[in-house]
Amino acid sequence: MTIAHNADKIRSVEEEHFMSDEAVERQAIMDIIERECTAYLNRDFIAWEMCILKDDRLRRLGALMGGIMHYVEGFSAQEHMIKEMFARHPMPNPEAAAEFRRSNWSIRIGGELAWVSFDQYGPRSPDPFVTAGLSHQVRVLEKQGSDWKIAMLGHGDTSLEYFDYPVIRIDERLDILWMNDSAKFELPTHPALKKTGARLHSARQNDTERLRAVATEIGQLNIMDYRPSLTRPRGMGMRPVLLEGDESEKEHIVWVSKRDEMLFVRFNDAQATEHQVEDAQALFALSPAQSRLALLVLEGLDMPASASRLGISLNTAKTHLQRLFDKTGTRSQSALVAKLLGIAPPV
Repeated sequence: MTIAHNADKIRSVEEEHFMSDEAVERQAIMDIIERECTAYLNRDFIAWEMCILKDDRLRRLGALMGGIMHYVEGFSAQEHMIKEMFARHPMPNPEAAAEFRRSNWSIRIGGELAWVSFDQYGPRSPDPFVTAGLSHQVRVLEKQGSDWKIAMLGHGDTSLEYFDYPVIRIDERLDILWMNDSAKFELPTHPALKKTGARLHSARQNDTERLRAVATEIGQLNIMDYRPSLTRPRGMGMRPVLLEGDESEKEHIVWVSKRDEMLFVRFNDAQATEHQVEDAQALFALSPAQSRLALLVLEGLDMPASASRLGISLNTAKTHLQRLFDKTGTRSQSALVAKLLGIAPPV
């Protein structure tokens, strides 16, 4: 009985000692990650390189906004890159360094190696070194003597803070989870898209049901469905939906999209509309003048307003419109909008 008790006590002390050592190592790893980020934002090269493995095994792999991939191999290449960046943008930013937050840590230590992942939240800042909002971070560290050194830096940046058009994050039920400042400003006056409490809907019940159906369909896409590919350079994670507003005979385009594993409704998105017209231009052999008019038709402008915007006569605008009808096989602006968007007209 005494021998068993003593064995349990010894095992308990060993486990406590092991847990204490692991906690110390975990804290040292989190500290070195924070020091590297702070040195980077403060443009302090000496402090930065003290955190990094000075070896050809060093790697950096990042997925930046806009689908940009960034890969650097070896310490010498990273040293050159960092020094050049510090020289071009020398102003230290200790305020941003203090505002960075990290959460959702996962740390696995095995001998002289450690694998780490965490979420990082950066503040909004004009500093080009600051990635605002959420990014997913990965680190691999090697033990050099008594110190940990970062051997691989990886990150995938989300784009919530970088939308330059009204965007609303929703779930498949159209519950509103988040919206940017543009959406907060423009949604109250949108003629077709409405908000009641925390629920998004359209001015017409049938449109709301179609919007929810499209949101459900897009929400269920996986990464292989909506990622860009050789056959779909812009991916397929975005779908236009035509909504009828308070004015009769007039429709408004909203876009349901999936990005960073989140579901969004976006509106007044000129870039998305331009991409759609680019596709239509190639498909229907539209002239530049016809394409310019098609953009205005998608904006919902009538012919007098379109002619004024383009600086042409009303008769010329009507001629371009007739050519658009002929090439697309349509006979009304409503049908033309649906054809340009590649969807069936709304019920």
